[in-house]
Amino acid sequence: MPMNFFEQQQHARHRTTIFLLLFVLAATAVVIAADVAILFTLYIWDDTQSVPKIVMPFGAWVRDHPRTLLWTTFAVGSFVAGAVVWRMAALTSGGGGVARSLGGTLVDPSTHEPSYQLLLNVVEEMALAAGLPVPQIYVLEQEDGINAFAAGFRPTDAAIAVTRGALVRLNRDELQGVIGHEFSHILNGDTRLNTQLIGVLYGIMVIGLVGRFILRGASESSDVRFGVVALAPGIALTVIGYLGLFLGRLIQTAVSRSREWLADASAVQFTRHPDGLAGALKKIAATPFQGTLRHANVDEVGHMLIADGRKMFDQFFATHPPLLSRIKAIDRHFDPAEIGRIKLSPVVIEAPRAALLVVPPITSILSPASVIASMGHPTEAQWQAAMQNQAAIPESLRRAAHSQAYAPSLALALALNREAGERAREIARLRQQLPDALRPHLEAVVAMTDACPPQSRLLLLELVFPTLRQRSRAELQTLIAAIDEISRMDGRFDFLDYAFVRLMRLQLLEAATPPSASMGALLKLKAVRNEVGILFALVARAGSTDKFTAHRAYDAGIGPLFGADVPVYDPPDPWVAPLDRALTRLDAVTPLSKQALIEALVATILHDRQISLGEVELLRVICASLHCPLPPLSVMDNAGGGGAKPMVSSGGI
Repeated sequence: MPMNFFEQQQHARHRTTIFLLLFVLAATAVVIAADVAILFTLYIWDDTQSVPKIVMPFGAWVRDHPRTLLWTTFAVGSFVAGAVVWRMAALTSGGGGVARSLGGTLVDPSTHEPSYQLLLNVVEEMALAAGLPVPQIYVLEQEDGINAFAAGFRPTDAAIAVTRGALVRLNRDELQGVIGHEFSHILNGDTRLNTQLIGVLYGIMVIGLVGRFILRGASESSDVRFGVVALAPGIALTVIGYLGLFLGRLIQTAVSRSREWLADASAVQFTRHPDGLAGALKKIAATPFQGTLRHANVDEVGHMLIADGRKMFDQFFATHPPLLSRIKAIDRHFDPAEIGRIKLSPVVIEAPRAALLVVPPITSILSPASVIASMGHPTEAQWQAAMQNQAAIPESLRRAAHSQAYAPSLALALALNREAGERAREIARLRQQLPDALRPHLEAVVAMTDACPPQSRLLLLELVFPTLRQRSRAELQTLIAAIDEISRMDGRFDFLDYAFVRLMRLQLLEAATPPSASMGALLKLKAVRNEVGILFALVARAGSTDKFTAHRAYDAGIGPLFGADVPVYDPPDPWVAPLDRALTRLDAVTPLSKQALIEALVATILHDRQISLGEVELLRVICASLHCPLPPLSVMDNAGGGGAKPMVSSGGI
C-alpha cells in the first residue's frame, strides 16, 4: 500500500532535514581541514618566531595567534558558504536553469515538430490529470543516450528534460512511463532536495577547485620559491576538497537510490501501464553506455537522472539501483536475456492520440478519503475527466494558450467577468490602464473564451502557464497587476471567478518570484485557528442557500478539527482579501495538518450531498494554494448514495 501524498511530503521534509544536516557536517569537516592546512602554511611561512619551529610546535603557534585562527576560519567558512549561496542563486530560475546548464532546448508549446508535439502531448496529459501546473519541457539535443530528469524548487518552476535519444528510441508508452517517473519526483517533493544538493555539493567541491587553482599557479610561476611554497597548500586543499566531495557523493548516493525505487513504483501506479516504464528501462540497459550523457556537468545532476548518466561508475558510487533489479521489480517475469534481443533502431513518431481525449462521461463517488487518496495518484475516473475536459477546449484556444503573442490576452480573458455587459465595462477600463504589450488580441481572445465549457477553464489556465513562464519577471508582474485590477473592479465576483483569479495570480507570482531555498518552521492547526475559521465559513456559505444550512455545513467540517474550541461561524464581508490572507498563512502548516484540513473541507462541501462547479473549482484552488495538487473531479462526482447528481451552476456569496 503506497504512502499517501501528505505522508510523502512529511517524509520528504524529514529526509531533507537529515540529509542537509549531513551535508552541513561534511562541509564543516572540509572547512576545518582547510583551515588547518592554511594555518599550517602560515606557520611554516612565519619568519617572526623568536624560537625555532622545532621548539614551538604547530599547536602552540596557533594558541599564540588566536586572531589568525579566527580570521582564517571566518574566511574559509565564508568562502564555502558564499559558493553555496552563489550556486543556489544561479538556480533560482528553477528547473529550467538546470536544464539549460546541460544544453537543454526549451520546447516551444506551439511547435510543429512531431517528436516535440508527442512529448508536449504526454507531459500535458499527465500534468492535467495530476492537477499540477504544466512544467516547462526541455530536450537535450546533443545527447544520444536514453535519459531524463525533473528539476525545480516547486511545481510552478519545475522543468522536465529528456534526451534526444529518448525521443528517438522510445515509443509513446515508454515515453509516458519515463515522464510518469519524473512527475513522481515532482509530486513526492524530490526535485527541491535534488536541486538544493547541487548548491551544497558545489560548496564542498569549491575548496578542491581552489587547491587546483593554486597548483596551476605554482606550476606556471616563474618564481621557483613561490612554486615550492605553494605546492604544499595546493596539494592539501585539493585533497581536502575532493575528500569532502567524496563524502558528499556518498550522501548523494544514499538520497538518490531510495528515491528511485519509490519513483519507479509511483510511475507505474500513476500511468497504470507497467510495460511502459519497464520497456524504457530495458532499452536503457540495452544501450552501450546505459543512458550516458556527454555533457561536462553530468556529475552535478547525476542524482536527478532516471538512469546513471556518468561514463564510469561502480556500484559503490552509483546514484541509482541496478537497472536489472529495477526492471525485475516492475516485471516479475523479466528474463535478462531479453536485453540482448532489444533493437535500438529509431521508432516511428506517433501522432498525438486523439482517441485518448474522447471518452464518455463517467460517474464516481466523492468522499474525503477518495480526495486524499487521489492526490499524487489520480484514479482512472480522474484521468478520463481530465482528458474529457481537455478535449472540450476548442482548438483555437489551445493555439492561443501555446502562443507567445496571445497567451497574456488569454490569461486576462479568463479573469474577466463571464457576464457580457460587465465584461465589456471591464475591458473598456482595462484598455485605459493596460500597457501596450497587453492590449493586442484581448477582445479577439475574449470572444474565443465564450466557447470554452466552464469545467475546462481551469485546465486552460494550466495549459497557458508554461507559455507565460517564458515572459520576463517584469512582464509577469505587470500581468499580475492587471489581474488584480480586474478583481477589484468586478462587481459580482463569485467563487468561480475567485478560483480563476487566485490560481492565475498564485502561479504567475511564483513564476515571477525567485524561490527560497530555506525551510521555515511549520505550524500546527491551532496556530492558524482564525484562518481556518474564515476558510470554512466561506466554503460553507458558497455551497448553501441559507445561513442555517451553511452553519450546519461549517460545524460538520470544522468540528472534528478543533472539538469544543471551534471558531465562531462568521464569514467576512468583503471576503476576497481575508480569504487570500488565510490561504497564504495556511500554506505554512504541516503536511499532515493539510491532510486533515482538506478532509474536513470535503466534508463541509458534501454536507448537502451535492457539489456545484464553483465548489469543485474552489476546492481545487484551495488545494493548489496549499501546494497539494488535486486531480480534476468528474462532472458527475457526488457525495455518494441516491445516485449521481450533476453539478449545478457556480455558487457565489
